[in-house]
Amino acid sequence: MSKINIKSRKRSPRGSRKLRGNYASIMLCIAAAVITVSAAAVRAQKDKAAMPADPPAQNVSSQQSADVETNAPEDNPTPEPKENNSDKTVKPAANTDSSVTSNPKKDTDAQTDEFEDFEDSEQTLAIQVLGKNLTYVRPTGGAITKDYSMNGLVYSRTMGDWRVHNGVDISANKGETVKSAAEGTVAGISDDPLYGTTVVINQNDGLMVYYRGLNKDTAVHEGENVSAGATIGTVDQIPCESGDGVHLHIEVMSEGKYLNPTERLGIK
Repeated sequence: MSKINIKSRKRSPRGSRKLRGNYASIMLCIAAAVITVSAAAVRAQKDKAAMPADPPAQNVSSQQSADVETNAPEDNPTPEPKENNSDKTVKPAANTDSSVTSNPKKDTDAQTDEFEDFEDSEQTLAIQVLGKNLTYVRPTGGAITKDYSMNGLVYSRTMGDWRVHNGVDISANKGETVKSAAEGTVAGISDDPLYGTTVVINQNDGLMVYYRGLNKDTAVHEGENVSAGATIGTVDQIPCESGDGVHLHIEVMSEGKYLNPTERLGIK
């Protein structure tokens, strides 16, 4: 009887259906789990791909922060100078060397002013360097008949052309005494075919003064020291300016440049 029951169970269609139903449920559960895991993986990859879009914003904010930090010293200066000046007793102890000036900028400005004075007035600076105040004497007593023209052209009656007049002409009588305008040393004596006998005096203020149109018999010799008002010769003729009458022609030079004698020697 037991055999009959076993055969009947094997052949029962209801048991087969139940087994197949359970198998299908299990497969559906597995498929659902796989789909869920796959969806989660896809979502994680999307989130990871979207993450690089955020760093630029962070870089911009960090750049702005860097700019703010860079500009911070201008808007909010550091209090370092105050800390250096907080202790008033330390500074005098630091400057133990008496040769160090208390105000270097002031001393530099003073030196700059001195050199500017040199550019504006070579004569004044030369006197300061030598420590002497020169006394100027008028070379002759006549009036100025032709002024210094600097770079301007003036008409020459003798030469019949227009040319620069590098000195001043002072009217004088032939044989009239010519005096040294200031103390100095006779730097040279020459016979110029255009300007006649010329005596050059290197004054103690650094100016080179040319006395032109003198007689050949000068009262001084080269290398002689002369004082202000000392006789250096007498008036004669100036070949290239003979059409302007008898006069003394004076030129002043410094560092190879012509200067105005009326300003440098005080001739009025």
